[in-house]
Amino acid sequence: MIAPKHTAIAAALLGALSIGLSGCVLPGLAQTRTGPLVIRAEQIYLNPEQRKQTRAGVLEFQAGLALSSDAGNFGGLSGLSLSADGRQLTAVSDQGDLFQARLVLDKTGTLQALAEPRLHRLRSVKGAYISRRADKLDQDAEAVERLSDGSYLISFEIRHRVLRYENLVAKPSLFAVPPGIKKAPRNGGLEAMTPLPDGRILVLSEKFRRNKGGKKEGDGDYIGWLLAADGKSLGQVYWPAQGIFRPTDLAAMPNGDVLLLQRRYTVAGGPGMRLSHIRAKNITAGARLMDVELARMTPPLSVDNFEGLAVRPNPKGGWTVYMLSDDNFNPLQRTLLLQFHLPEEKDS
Repeated sequence: MIAPKHTAIAAALLGALSIGLSGCVLPGLAQTRTGPLVIRAEQIYLNPEQRKQTRAGVLEFQAGLALSSDAGNFGGLSGLSLSADGRQLTAVSDQGDLFQARLVLDKTGTLQALAEPRLHRLRSVKGAYISRRADKLDQDAEAVERLSDGSYLISFEIRHRVLRYENLVAKPSLFAVPPGIKKAPRNGGLEAMTPLPDGRILVLSEKFRRNKGGKKEGDGDYIGWLLAADGKSLGQVYWPAQGIFRPTDLAAMPNGDVLLLQRRYTVAGGPGMRLSHIRAKNITAGARLMDVELARMTPPLSVDNFEGLAVRPNPKGGWTVYMLSDDNFNPLQRTLLLQFHLPEEKDS
């Protein structure tokens, strides 16, 4: 890792400003035709207009990085998974690439930078690299989750499916095609996913909703599934819509509770993020996943199209929460990696 170079920058993007405090350039090998991967990482404030602000709902802001690269295949990141020691992140892109990097933390566990970034092309069940197509038929990866045995699940939209990778650079196997998912919108399928401590897999769709009031178009709860450890469906679940927020990722806690990340966008209000908490006892086949809001972010906070969520125990108590945004390969958006502390819930 190259040591950070201190700079002072200001960027106005989508109404959500972020002031750069320090940056670092990270060399790495992109195992694609683009050659060496170099990523710039700029430290950012939670609120560039009020730099002392460190809270968003119950979340306590620890650190944040705005990531950028001249590599044409860096970006569009969705999903977020951490290694067992919490030191390495894995994300996927809607172009069918896998991004990995090591988290550089200081002695207090605060995120400082990324190191050893690398990109790998994902393979299909036939063993060949997933083809790059303008219609993104096979390559639109949306969620990635590490299982207890070290293998990974990756969900895809457009051709809706979940693949299991024993080795992320090797040929996967088909894990699941949840019943009924073929009726989901082309770009609104298996968006959010997490393994639960008991071995089940919870999956939520982004735009696939059941009907309410007899209308033809789905305007009711978002549809999801509980899957068994072998990928078989255990039944559907439903998440009650919260305004225009849509599910983008899930992260399970050791007690079986789940955090749900959601995003919204409006021309007038720009991007927005909502994080909520679902109790383990509510996660059963046929259930409505009633949640409790923990935080909500809109401009001028440093918010973008958040689609990746990971959580791990904090040694000092509570939880460390990471969020990652998808820039859609759009120069007016950013790839943000934010770190928060979620205090342990107090007994009422």
